[in-house]
Amino acid sequence: MAAIERTAYPRFKPSLTANELQDLYCPTAEERDFISTQARGATQQLTLLTLLKCHQHLGYLPSLAEVPDQIRTYLCPQLNLFPLRYESVDAEKTVYRYRQLIRTYLEIKPYGESGQDLVETAVAQAASTMSDPADLINLAVEHLVQQRFELPAFSTLDRLVMHIRHRVHQDLYTRITASLRPAERERLDGLLQVRDGRTDFNRLKDTPRQATLTHLRQWTTRLTWLESILPTRPFLTAIANTKVQQFAAEAAALDVGDLRDLSTQSRRYSLLICFLYQAQVQTRDELVEMLLKRMRRTTTAAKKQLKELQDQHRELEEQMLAVFADVINETIHTPEDKASSRIKLPI
Repeated sequence: MAAIERTAYPRFKPSLTANELQDLYCPTAEERDFISTQARGATQQLTLLTLLKCHQHLGYLPSLAEVPDQIRTYLCPQLNLFPLRYESVDAEKTVYRYRQLIRTYLEIKPYGESGQDLVETAVAQAASTMSDPADLINLAVEHLVQQRFELPAFSTLDRLVMHIRHRVHQDLYTRITASLRPAERERLDGLLQVRDGRTDFNRLKDTPRQATLTHLRQWTTRLTWLESILPTRPFLTAIANTKVQQFAAEAAALDVGDLRDLSTQSRRYSLLICFLYQAQVQTRDELVEMLLKRMRRTTTAAKKQLKELQDQHRELEEQMLAVFADVINETIHTPEDKASSRIKLPI
């Protein structure tokens, strides 16, 4: 069962500020007229107004016992009433009539079969890509509100969503394993067998270590081993990547005994295929990352060595440039000196 706190299902806050009370529960002039024409006594008017404003805020009618006293205390002055309670209201008869009045006034349709059909269609379509039950419940609430349906009880919505999600998953398990051959099933079963005190399933959970040359070779061997077990991609071509990741995470959270105890073979094989596929993808990515780290380290070391060599030869280069400058200077001035000497000789 999904926690209601993790969903967008409307519910009362523990406490409300003055501004929140004003924004959410202040009746309009039209609503005051509606209350005055549909309820006669003070208690009846307070009850109808409370249910109306709560329905507007929540999308469903709560029981009067669930309404916080803070809301009732705020609404009494809005009707020029002293603080009242609901004890004198015939809950079963009056609240039923008020429910019909509010639905008509707000143009809200009862949940019923039409609302359930709407939820089943929307959730069944989304469950093939979405995984979190809370997200599916939020989707159902959104569709019901958009189509002007009254929200059912949270427990009703939660049970329906979980049932649809289970049905969609069973269909996905069947699709994943439809073309799985007996020899491939044996390979998957072999992942759960203990060899040398350890199962291959637990080997799939290994994480990479430092990007040393030894570990790089080990991870290359690991990738070769993983790809030799089963070519997983053909089984997952029609499955959304989000579902593959979800099934892989579900398998990673289980131990070998839990997987063996799964009553449905199609589910066990599907979880193993998705987990193996995820291991293949991650190992390939990790291998590339290790290689890139090695290349970065090599490049950094080469740059450092090059700078050291440049520093070592800089003094020699400066000396050679100084000598070269003297040679050029001598070459430039020598012809002029000789020409001057020839002019001073007697004719």
